Amino acid sequence: MIKKVRETIRRYRMCDAGETVAVAVSGGVDSVVLLHALMEAAKVLPLKLVVCHLNHNLRGRESERDLAFVRELSKRLGLRFVGARLKAGELSGRKGASLQALARTKRYEFLENSAKRHGAGKIALGHTLDDQAETVVMRLIKGSSLKGPCAIPPVSGPFIRPLIETSREDIEGFAADNGIEYVLDSSNSSDKYLRNDIRHNLMPLLKREYNPNVAATLSRVATALRLDEEYMDASARVGLEKALVSTGRGPVVIDCAALLRLHPALINRAFLIAARSLGSDAEAGFTSVHLDSFRALVSGDRPNASIDLPGGLRALREYGRVIITASGKKNPRRFLRTLKVPGTTVIRDAGYSFIAEVVEKAPRNLEEGPWSACFDYGAVVEAGGVKIRRMEPGDRMAPMGMKGRKKLKDIFIDAKVPRERRASTPVFVAGREIIWVVGLRRSELFKVGGDTKLVLKIGCLKRPE
Repeated sequence: MIKKVRETIRRYRMCDAGETVAVAVSGGVDSVVLLHALMEAAKVLPLKLVVCHLNHNLRGRESERDLAFVRELSKRLGLRFVGARLKAGELSGRKGASLQALARTKRYEFLENSAKRHGAGKIALGHTLDDQAETVVMRLIKGSSLKGPCAIPPVSGPFIRPLIETSREDIEGFAADNGIEYVLDSSNSSDKYLRNDIRHNLMPLLKREYNPNVAATLSRVATALRLDEEYMDASARVGLEKALVSTGRGPVVIDCAALLRLHPALINRAFLIAARSLGSDAEAGFTSVHLDSFRALVSGDRPNASIDLPGGLRALREYGRVIITASGKKNPRRFLRTLKVPGTTVIRDAGYSFIAEVVEKAPRNLEEGPWSACFDYGAVVEAGGVKIRRMEPGDRMAPMGMKGRKKLKDIFIDAKVPRERRASTPVFVAGREIIWVVGLRRSELFKVGGDTKLVLKIGCLKRPE
């Protein structure tokens, strides 16, 4: 078994000679054997080991027993020990999978912080070949996304898994043969968690009735799929780069036509890459259902449609583009500001700021564009000044160069402005008349004419990216 662990470390280049490795030790057989295996491996590949244990404070005295056991084990082996316990109730109020996910997040945070504090470049986890197989089955049953069957990678960032090619049977046999003591976690015997149910019932059935080596077979499948996924992921990144309309921080905007030129398999992966760019775990919880919904959104005939996604994400179809954004970002609150003349007016809710000044009429004063406008100052004063607000239902204006009035909603639609942005677009009002929709149209009213003596100049200093 030690030889197999050494080979796994070598094959995946898990660590270098002389490197410090933080070892996550719960006290169970897998993690305790992992620690002993790394100590043996260190005789050939010199390593400095730091033992790390987090008490989740979920099992009362049993949790305290585990902490004491790992502390004493580290002392007996002459290794540095780092232990911590969560506060009582820190994980309370959670049930089922959400509790497990939160506990996992806290554990990984503790491990990363401990590794950083003690100069460890790698963090060793005790995942085994059987864990790999169980994860593949669990994710297939739940209908996971494309990366699901790839299961647990041998190396992911600072995390390494030296036992990922070693069976639980070999690990338990090694412990028995060498008189290695460990503790038992009572929660592992309960079938209320899906993984335990698969471990105790489904996997033994598959092994007994269909394939005695089912765990090794599924692990090989996961490895093969992971290699394919790495290649497909690289191709999808190239395709996504060509289809991107906007880059940088904020929502991801993708051209639908360019995306549809990709193979469906690459569309799925491009979608996951885009989602991941909005947060490290943004695509967690995605299933094949969400991938199908996204492709339907991109290829559908509806110019305006949207779908909600796991991880607080939302995808919106706006004409020929699809926008992936955080659904938690709500429209800005209703705002109403009086334009400071002269001066600067800031609308923090919408992310805009404007500067206004009054100048004498001259040809150079009348330079206008989407983000600047000029008005007859005398007419504006007579109307009671200028207010800035967001669009309201039923709003109409008399656009420059047109006869009659037009609904602001139709102006936004004609300009193909996404609905998400309409509520944050400032609307300038003089009296009861809309005189400027920033970035789009200005009104025929209050324009600078032959009788104008003073000009009100307004410029947009800042706007959202």
